[in-house]
Amino acid sequence: MSQTPETPQPRQPGVRYKKVTREREETTVIDGRASTRRVPYTTYVALPPRDWDEVIRRGVTGVAIVVTLLAAVGTTASIGGLLSRMLHPAVAYAVGVVFTSSWLACLGIEHLERVSAARAQHARVGGWVALIISMGSVITYGDQLHQLPAGVVGSCLDLLAKGLWFLVMGLDRVNLAPGVADWVDQQEQEIAGRFLLGMRLARLNRRSNAMRAVQSPEFRAAEAILTQAQAPQIAAPDVSGQAPEASGQTVQTPPEPPTPPVPPPSGQGPSLSKTVSGQPSAPSAPVPPAVPVPPVPPVGAGAPTGQQTPPPPPSGAAHPIGQSIAATVRDLLDKNPAWAVDAPLDEAELKTMTDDVRQVHGDRPDLQNTVRRTRDRELKKRRKTA
Repeated sequence: MSQTPETPQPRQPGVRYKKVTREREETTVIDGRASTRRVPYTTYVALPPRDWDEVIRRGVTGVAIVVTLLAAVGTTASIGGLLSRMLHPAVAYAVGVVFTSSWLACLGIEHLERVSAARAQHARVGGWVALIISMGSVITYGDQLHQLPAGVVGSCLDLLAKGLWFLVMGLDRVNLAPGVADWVDQQEQEIAGRFLLGMRLARLNRRSNAMRAVQSPEFRAAEAILTQAQAPQIAAPDVSGQAPEASGQTVQTPPEPPTPPVPPPSGQGPSLSKTVSGQPSAPSAPVPPAVPVPPVPPVGAGAPTGQQTPPPPPSGAAHPIGQSIAATVRDLLDKNPAWAVDAPLDEAELKTMTDDVRQVHGDRPDLQNTVRRTRDRELKKRRKTA
């Protein structure tokens, strides 16, 4: 069995030591098999010299806390006694705490804003205003009791407390150079801007997710408008009747339909024409009436009233101009029932569906995710209406 012996630690004169208990590993080997356990032992650790600056700081802070508590009690009692003449005593003494708490809170804000003199100035002015109001209230209470000197002395409690805190917080106050203060201010603004932007985006995302889950009509309408706005815009024809401005390009006009011949009067056969020599000529063959050519509708115009809209083209064909991605996805789901099942599409089916939408609307950023989300919404609508 092997055991690690304790090593005595030499002590230095003039150094304070502290007795502590620690643990070490002890290994026991029997028949070639080792077993390790932790054994406590006692040792002495050297202590650093006493930091009297920290001791004094803690003492001064403790004194400031005690003075503030006594000042708060005295000011609360004085103002509570003054206000108890028109308020309930419990309410009056509760309101008395506000006066001391006000200048104390302003002092804390001034300490936090010590880097920016402009922001700290507002808290500094507010703290002195709150202190003057508190002192004036205590003096007024002493005058009401015909003890004006006692009121003046009692009002100085808050002044002493504020002065002590001003000195204690001044221990950590550092007068930064203008360049350093500006650098710190810019860093704070950048971090605060990121934090504010993150919070607002998180709030907007929560609202968007809630409205998407509810599927409110307003949200669907807004989504349809945004989807249509992202679609490629095609200029509509000018039907105002005014001549367009010359743009340097030749405008091609559609060919006019042929004019049908005028049929002969009823009851008369085909007339025989005579030549100059007086001999009759062969009768002319009858000309069938020409089928009128319907006018070409302008690009982007809908079907005329009373006519049925042609059925949607098959997958991969051209779709009507101005149709949204959602309408194209609905057409693809109608043409391919295997895509309309309530189950996620595999990669091949989703890629095929995305390619069909790309042929109609062109390539767009993150089109595959847009098609998948649009298909999920359409299936959800169909389940609700089923």
